This record gives sequence, structure tokens and C-alpha cells, in this order.
Amino acid sequence: MSVIKEFMNTEIQSAETDATLEDLAKLMAEHDTGFLPILKNEKYAGVVTDRDIVVKGLAKGLIDQVRAEDIMNETVITANADMDVEEASLLMQDHQIKRLLVVEHDKVQGIVSLGDIAADENPAIAGGAQQEIKKGDANN
Repeated sequence: MSVIKEFMNTEIQSAETDATLEDLAKLMAEHDTGFLPILKNEKYAGVVTDRDIVVKGLAKGLIDQVRAEDIMNETVITANADMDVEEASLLMQDHQIKRLLVVEHDKVQGIVSLGDIAADENPAIAGGAQQEIKKGDANN
């Protein structure tokens, strides 16, 4: 049985709740990511995607006044490091998401994606989940 901690990326970038849209966009561009965990006082508070910046941020206008906390998704599906890989794939499939934050005691430990699972362990498990996720339109 494989567990998430074997596949998760622990070199993650994050931003604070008071980060501006420009800060978020620059951080995403610098690290080639479209997904940032958002922290408040070093604890997990939510996530922001590149889509959130455009749809929720730029659409609000007043670009220099919008902060991460204004556009972040606070309800995010998470996993713990010891979760079974197959269970994590099913969780992603059920919620139509492509990645899971690995959180312990409100602290982000890493991120695992379907691609991580497919590349390293079980393409069949990840592939089934990926097909189901393509049917939905969640942006996580």
C-alpha cells in the first residue's frame, strides 16, 4: 500500500493572506505554478489559483486593493500524509480536483497531484480519476 507522503511535493510556494494580486501573479510566474496555498500566521487559510486571480480578482477592479484573502478558496479538500494513494485518487475524482494539499495541524506539508501519482506509482488509478475530473469544471 502506497501513501501520499511518498509522492507529495514538499517544495511548495505559499503566500500570506495580505498578498496583492500582483504579488500572487509574480510568485506563480516565478515558480511556474497556478496554485498557491495561502497562510495566515503560518497556518493554512486557503488556496488561490491563477483562475481566481483573473475571475475573482481582476473582475473586482481596484486591482491594487484586492488581497489574497479576498479571492482565496477557504473550503479546500485536503489529505494527510499517511492517506492511501488510491483513497486520495478517489477523493480527487469525487470532488473533481487535480491536486490535494497535504495538511497536518493546520500546516501545509506538501501538495500531491494526479500527475505525481500517475508518473510515480499507478497510472491506472490516476487515469480513472483524471477521466472523471475532465467531466467536471472545478478549478482546483
